[in-house]
Amino acid sequence: MIAQATLPDERTAARIFGTHFADGVSRVTRFPTGLCHYVFEVVTTNDTAFVVRIASRESRPYMDGGLYWHPSLKAAGVPVPALHASGVDNSCAYMLLERLPGSDLGLVYGGLSRSSKRSLAEAVAGIQRTVSTLPKARGFGFAFSYEQANATGKSSWAEVVREGVSRSEERIRRVGRIDLEFVERVRAILARHETYLHSVQPVPFLDDMTTKNVIVDDGALSGIVDTDEVCFGDPLSTVALTNMALLSLGVDTEYIDFWLDAMQATRQQRAMMLVYSIVCCLDFMGELGQVFNKHVEFSEERAEHLRDIFEKLAGIHSV
Repeated sequence: MIAQATLPDERTAARIFGTHFADGVSRVTRFPTGLCHYVFEVVTTNDTAFVVRIASRESRPYMDGGLYWHPSLKAAGVPVPALHASGVDNSCAYMLLERLPGSDLGLVYGGLSRSSKRSLAEAVAGIQRTVSTLPKARGFGFAFSYEQANATGKSSWAEVVREGVSRSEERIRRVGRIDLEFVERVRAILARHETYLHSVQPVPFLDDMTTKNVIVDDGALSGIVDTDEVCFGDPLSTVALTNMALLSLGVDTEYIDFWLDAMQATRQQRAMMLVYSIVCCLDFMGELGQVFNKHVEFSEERAEHLRDIFEKLAGIHSV
């Protein structure tokens, strides 16, 4: 664990910005979302905004991944922000980026019209189609580069999903406040879909393009941020993670219906989206009480909310 005194803060972000730009700094604010990097908005005295993403020693591989994938994604047509500079400051890697106008989808979702949700879903589905045109990898799973995907990727998508369940189990055991019965129920559900899981090909997709990292400005897509990893496997898992995030927020899931329609998802794919949502619910349970770059408080109210979502999803799956 990195020492508290060395954690990046607003002064670090201002210093990094000043290394590359002579503009005066009006204010620096840390973004409230994100569990990996330390991300700050830097606003200059002439009211121009930038983003400084700073990695700790532990999250350095993710920053390296962001630098690796950025040019490929931009060249393919993915609307990622312009990269102004990158480097290392006091052993912490950083990226200095364009500040896309707008906010994370999850922060503005409640105020979006139905037509905006449809347009956003169609745009995001189009981005995933674009990413899928990049070369496949030999291995499956999350990767900071093709070299990593090909050398250390899993042998099947089923293995990636099972590994995620095992990670959730380990976290749940560590805190000891969620019944392990949920883990076994997820494994039983996955066992009924082994044929599908083993049929998935190592197609590239953006796994974290959910209620976070999709930037929305005045109801329209502004761009995609935080592309440190590309995942190789089933893009439906991102739809499911977004579905679970919306359910967790207690809002409607019209956006998911529009996304599935834009994908021309089959009946089987829609069923698998539900299965992946159940897996994601378990993952959300596992995050409670964990420490990432900030502490995720264990709240019994929050835990009960996730248990309720799990039961509703499991009930739909059993129909």
